[in-house]
Parts: sequence; C-alpha cells; structure tokens
Amino acid sequence: NEKGQRTQIVSNLSVHPNGRKIVVGTSCGSIQIWSCFGSSVSTRPLGAVYSAHGGTKPVTFVTFIGDGSKIASRSDSDDTVRIWNVEKMEKDSGSFSRKRSGGDGGHFPSLLLATCRGLPALNESANCAFSPDGTVVCAGSSVNPREPNCCGKLKFYRLPEESKNGKPIKEAKKEKKKKKETAILDPIVELDVAPNASVLVVQWHPKLNQIAVGTSDGLIHVLFDQTLSSKGALIPSSRSVRPSDGLSDLLRTRAPTGSAAFLAGSNANIQTPNALPLFREEARATRKVKEEVRKDPEKTKLPQPPVTGGIKTGTGAGGNISFAQSVYSQNIQKIVKNKNIAGQDPREELFKHNEGKSYVSKAYEG
Repeated sequence: NEKGQRTQIVSNLSVHPNGRKIVVGTSCGSIQIWSCFGSSVSTRPLGAVYSAHGGTKPVTFVTFIGDGSKIASRSDSDDTVRIWNVEKMEKDSGSFSRKRSGGDGGHFPSLLLATCRGLPALNESANCAFSPDGTVVCAGSSVNPREPNCCGKLKFYRLPEESKNGKPIKEAKKEKKKKKETAILDPIVELDVAPNASVLVVQWHPKLNQIAVGTSDGLIHVLFDQTLSSKGALIPSSRSVRPSDGLSDLLRTRAPTGSAAFLAGSNANIQTPNALPLFREEARATRKVKEEVRKDPEKTKLPQPPVTGGIKTGTGAGGNISFAQSVYSQNIQKIVKNKNIAGQDPREELFKHNEGKSYVSKAYEG
C-alpha cells in the first residue's frame, strides 16, 4: 500500500505481450508491474500506482494493450475503466500516486490518460478489452435483473491520440500555461446485448477482429463485421440454409412420436439413461484397476495351462502334473522297483490274473 506494507491480495493478473512483465491488480487498490525476466527474483515492482480507482477500492481487472504501452484497469466498486501510461508508471514507480492520491484517487494526466465512465459493474469478473489497433476500448455494463426493461450493454470508447512524447496531440497544440486534465470519455457506440442480464466478460480477438461477449444468463454472443472480420463466425454464417420441400415437411408432421424423423424435426436430444455398460464411458482409473485385476491369476481364477510334450515320471521330470497323475506314477514306481522287465513278455504276467476265473457264461461252455 502507500505505507509500504504488504497487506494486499492479488485479485487479477495480466502478462505483457513480450512475456517479460506482468501487471497485477490488488484488493487494496494498487496496480503493480513486476519483471518476470531472468533467474533472479525481484523484491520490488518496476512501477506501481496506489489508489488507482480512489481510496482502497479493489482493482478487479487489469490488461495490457497490444503493444504493451498502456494498461486498462477496472474495479467492481466504481463505474469506470481507467487507462494508464506504462512508461510513466515504471519511470516514477508510483511517485505520482503518492503526491496526488487523495480520497478521489486523483493522478497526473501523464499517468492516468483517460477515464471511461458509465460502466456499472456488479460482478468482480467484469472486464474490458482493447481493439486490435489499440484505438478503441470496449466494456460491458451490469444491470439489476429485478428492474423492469433492463438490458446489459456493450459500450465502445475511442481513446485520445498521443504524440511522440506521450502527451495527447490536442493538448500539445494548446498553450503550455493551460492546465492539462485527464480525458473523460463517453461511449461512442452502445449495443444492447443481453436483455435482463449483465455483460460479464468481453474478449476482442486480435486476428479475427471479432468480439465474444459472455452474459450472466449463460449465453455467449459473437459480434463481427462482414468487411473487417475474418474467418471465425463468418464461416457458419456464410452457409446457406438448405431449403425444405413440402413433401419432407408433410412426412415429418406425420412421423410417429419418438421416431428418428420426429426427433430430428423437433430438434430434441436423444437421452439414454439406461444404456448398456458396454457403451458407457468409464473413468480412466477404473479401467486401470480392471486391467490389473485381469492380469492377476488368483483373482481371475485362471486355470493351469496344459503340460506340453507328454507326462514324464521319475527323477528329472519336467512340467506340471495333476494329483491323480502323481499318485499313479508313484504306484507304478513301487511295482517295477527292483524288477528288470527289459526283454520280457508282459503277457505272462497278465495271464496270472486269469487263473481260476471264468469270464464266459456257462451257456457258452462246451
């Protein structure tokens, strides 16, 4: 603040076009320019102005002009947009405001170039925008929706021309003895944009030369000129509407309720609250968890893969075998243990099990 105390809170920030500076607006009513170039951290701003909008009114919006020579500021506590000279602010580092900052926030005209009036702001998100050539500034006005026949307006102000030494041309031609004052600007054009709503955000595109306006009723309006603007909103607006014949209109009116033709004609959205899980979009984290669970053999109860190359028993057996195969292999090992069966006929051993037994019925005995 004016006493050098760090009690302010940054309410808005804007970056210089060359990317080496930033300007911040604070809740205590100051505008400060800081350097963000180099590795060293600066503890003091390059320039500052205190009581920018009078007293301790907070500065809720700041922005640079296209060439970075001016700053526009706005506060939700007054009805003005103020234009500041960056060079003077950096050169004197806020000394102007300390000399003349009274209750009304008076500043030298070389620092405060112009004041645009007639812009009530009921929301801290209200802003302003410079034209691509930097000669015009536009801002929206806020209204009370409870008032009858109210309408949010977009207002345009033409900035005063300046000479090479930074002074207005008209003032430079006047006598030096005459006291110079900050220019008080009235709107040159007013457009009714939002009935029963406030104009909150304004963006003037530097290349397309089109203005996007956001209003408190949730709508976005795009303003353009057929000759000065390029691309953007001109592309869809230039397309011709497809003419409809009488037969298509008749079939559309006869279409059953809920059919595709009926929905297309009524411009209704198809809602599927009970869509199959296959067509539902799952969260990314859920997909990752499912993939990890699918790779876990215990959670998915993945069966054992079959043993390839046959079952081997005895020492040096390879592969996985079941419990029944293991018991069978152990019994075979007990039977053939200590017996050399190489070169013997197995039928002799098998016939021993047929002694004293008959597997043929008596009817067939001769």
